[in-house]
Amino acid sequence: MKRGILCYLAQEEKDEEISYNLAELTELARNIDIEIRGCLLQHRRPDPNYLLGEGKVQELKERVEEENIEAVIFNLELSPRQILRLEEKLDKAEIWDRTQVILEIFRRRAHSREGKIQVELARLTYLYPRMLGLGEVLSRLGGGIGTRGPGETKLEVLRRSVRRRIYHLSRELEEIRRNREALRRRRVKNAVPVVALVGYTNAGKSTLLNALSLSGNKVLAEDRLFATLDPVSRRIRLPSGRQVLLTDTVGFIQHMPARLKEAFKATLEELASADLLLHVIDLTSPYMERQVAAVEGILQELDLAHRPLLKVYNKADKFTGMLPLDGLAISALHGTNLPVLLRRLEEELFPLKEATLWVPFTHLAELARARDRVEVVKERYMPQGVEVLLRGRPQDLEVLQARVKGEGEKRNS
Repeated sequence: MKRGILCYLAQEEKDEEISYNLAELTELARNIDIEIRGCLLQHRRPDPNYLLGEGKVQELKERVEEENIEAVIFNLELSPRQILRLEEKLDKAEIWDRTQVILEIFRRRAHSREGKIQVELARLTYLYPRMLGLGEVLSRLGGGIGTRGPGETKLEVLRRSVRRRIYHLSRELEEIRRNREALRRRRVKNAVPVVALVGYTNAGKSTLLNALSLSGNKVLAEDRLFATLDPVSRRIRLPSGRQVLLTDTVGFIQHMPARLKEAFKATLEELASADLLLHVIDLTSPYMERQVAAVEGILQELDLAHRPLLKVYNKADKFTGMLPLDGLAISALHGTNLPVLLRRLEEELFPLKEATLWVPFTHLAELARARDRVEVVKERYMPQGVEVLLRGRPQDLEVLQARVKGEGEKRNS
């Protein structure tokens, strides 16, 4: 792994928030094979040339040389000017900011055609405004920040090439959106309810999908940030025997780069069409409340805060404190409370109502066929038919009533 150092510019953050952000940035760096050897912290306004003050940059330069630091990571986005000045000061060290670290993780984890297109578009739109006046950093198009590039003489050629590539990628994503919209319309037509998993990265969404799925084809589930990026849907069976689709989406993170949210719009649109959002929360995280707030903030930005939502607190097998009261505690890994979760899903997706229906003896076959969808609570036999009290989904009760009426009309014609 490369030796790295974090540079944190604090403005109004409290000590607790700084500690959390540093811990998360350290973990992000580890996911691109950079081992953090130390941190430089400064409280001040951003410097237009270096982000940090010149004195702190000089201290950074000395540490880079003394400790053979290969990568320097900043907690805030760097401007083209700041990147250029920092590269001049720090010579051979790679310069990264938090956004580029996240984009690099996404680049490494994307496997499907759709995921690769989304990540490439996000990376190019991030880099394009930073190309003007930059020479050595142009090779970020093909790798990490700070490696040596083709130089200023090819700048305009590269800018035109990047513009064309952004245009073509945007066209491809638009086609993907249309295909996804067609699939959503087909699901609605077939009356297949959809449950979408949302949550902070590494909360255990993929593990839960594997635990509930009817398919033997498991998705990747690892204890690391953004283990999976590609949207995956699997059928699950509820206690009544009904089947619904469970969809896993990209994990969220606080201060999620706007370019990623825009590039992953086709994927995130799956949340808007879901019948229910299942918010998976890492019960063991010391920063659980902050992560929940980050997810809720992103849902608010996506105009999804009004969607039906069920909170699921995962990793209960590793937790010994008082359980939250606003959700269900489970262990996706060990199966704890998963039957209870399935019952809750059924209650949310198929709210029941009662209705009284009179069924002539000649139409009892329709009632028999409907018994796998509606429950017969009470029956009262009469001379010409049966009066039944039924419990079920409103749409199922309406369908049965229409069929009984339609069958009666056909017989009387």
